[in-house]
Amino acid sequence: MRFSIGARVAGMVVAGLLCRSVPMWAQAQLGDQLALNAGGSVSAGYSGSFTNEGPSSHGIIFGGNGDISGSYHSPQFLSFDISPFYNQSRNDSSIQSISDSSGVTANATIFGGSKFPGYVNYSKVYNSEGNYFVPGIANYRTNGDSQNIGVGWSFTPTSNLSFRTGYQQGDNNFTLYGVSGGNFSRYHTFFASVNYNLAEFRLGAGVTHSDTNNSLPEPLVEQPNQLSKANSTTYTFNLSRVLALNGNTWMNFSRNTTGYNALGTKDTQTTDVVTGGVALKPARKLSTNFSADYDDNLSGTIYQAETNAGVLTPLTLPSEKSHSWGVFGEAQYTVANQFYVSGTISHRQQLFLGTAFDSTAYSGDVSYGHDLWGGKFTAGTIVTDSTLGNGGGSMLGVLSNAIYIRKIGQWNISGSTGYSRNVETILIAYTTSGYNYSLSATHRLGKLNWNGAAGGSKSLVSQVNGANSLTQNYSTGLSSRRLGVSAGYAKSSGMGLYTAQGITSLPTGLPPTLLPTTVLYGGTSYSAGVGGMPIRGLTFSGNYVRSRSNTDNSSISSINDTDEANLYLQYKIRKIFFTAGYSRLVQGFSSSGTGPAMVSTYYFGLSRWFNFF
Repeated sequence: MRFSIGARVAGMVVAGLLCRSVPMWAQAQLGDQLALNAGGSVSAGYSGSFTNEGPSSHGIIFGGNGDISGSYHSPQFLSFDISPFYNQSRNDSSIQSISDSSGVTANATIFGGSKFPGYVNYSKVYNSEGNYFVPGIANYRTNGDSQNIGVGWSFTPTSNLSFRTGYQQGDNNFTLYGVSGGNFSRYHTFFASVNYNLAEFRLGAGVTHSDTNNSLPEPLVEQPNQLSKANSTTYTFNLSRVLALNGNTWMNFSRNTTGYNALGTKDTQTTDVVTGGVALKPARKLSTNFSADYDDNLSGTIYQAETNAGVLTPLTLPSEKSHSWGVFGEAQYTVANQFYVSGTISHRQQLFLGTAFDSTAYSGDVSYGHDLWGGKFTAGTIVTDSTLGNGGGSMLGVLSNAIYIRKIGQWNISGSTGYSRNVETILIAYTTSGYNYSLSATHRLGKLNWNGAAGGSKSLVSQVNGANSLTQNYSTGLSSRRLGVSAGYAKSSGMGLYTAQGITSLPTGLPPTLLPTTVLYGGTSYSAGVGGMPIRGLTFSGNYVRSRSNTDNSSISSINDTDEANLYLQYKIRKIFFTAGYSRLVQGFSSSGTGPAMVSTYYFGLSRWFNFF
């Protein structure tokens, strides 16, 4: 193989730097005002890649990363930190990318020691690896470029008055391995707030505005050029005051306007919400709470919850008026240490899609914690009796949980469980039920340490068939002073929604019948890992992940597979590190119409860290 004269010269320079036996130590003070500290790692090695999505390559590669930090005049006046990196991957660094990634991150603060500090942040990353999410199992991999920039400022002229404002924007252009075509995700966000203390009153106000513009991988959703633009503006005002009897009172107002434009469909909803209440503690063991709320556009609240979840095509709602209002009262009494009882009463009325709903609910709660069988036990149960108007009858709801922690000899055991039934959602005509559990244990076996964990959950919307989700996860590991191994298994299924970042679980409290086209998903993933420091100066790690899933959105079904393996080794020789690594990814989607993508990369070479000044 022939290399250019420039590459040979660069190679000799890097080799000379790597072979110096004494690092370059220095401290830079440029003039009377500028102080700098800089360090970095320089590497040279041999790298190769093999893929069925483009040409393969191999040859000598140079890379590195650095960090430049400092201040001007003083750290309280201006301080900054810049971290560039070049040709870094999981094969030769801590950058978790199968491909060689380059970029820079930077941030600075100005007037940090004053009453009006500000900040700036920036990042630009090329050819980096990202994730496309599926709930409960290993994520699928993407590749692309991203950029983010933000500025902010705050001002506190007195102890009673403060202002904050900021702006952030970013974009991500990516491709999903195994799917043809590119995708993007972009956002802009602005916020401003003010707080003021007047006598015994605390006042606050703010505004937040955001714009998003996203696309979806076409083969997964069977929608050509699926683009979605959304925007949201929220104004808030809050007022609170401390009262006698260790109490306080509050009032909050918010106005939110949310809109979207997806596949030629547009809609905008504006919602005004007012909440208020008072909390009092008339006795040492007794506390009370009373509150009320009013929502002048229940449809808009549902609409806002959908867009906040990242849904690209929210439900188009009819123009009928809707609203919701409710009152709530609670009292809690401490019977003894870690033994509490409470009772609540609430009433709510709603008008949605031309139908009126009302509900009156009574609930009792008992929470108890105590030493049990040498461990710590905590449990709580809430029982709710709801009466639904309009011939809805009555309904009994339950929400309970328990936690137990104990050490038995060389064993440390902890576990928890929870159960719920008929818990109201945003719309009182719909309820959710479910359960969750978790268990973890550790045990010392001579010179070895063992750990294991298990967990799972299930939830469903009682009034909608098939609207449930199920997750299970199990893991175990065994480690000694120098070596460790681990393994894991996860299983997940349910109903979700497509977003720019992947599939998301159904938004909490939103019935599926009020959501746009949903996607059914299910899958499993297996993982195994090994790592350690068997001898002085040598570290290594390896892991393998295999994921299988299927998706069905009523228009198209897809069987999705990914296999990923990574190996990494580093050996320190005085001031020089020998590093070697190998990564392999195979990922495919049956709906894409193309075969699975295969990418393999490897690297071995030398690196050294320098403190320049």
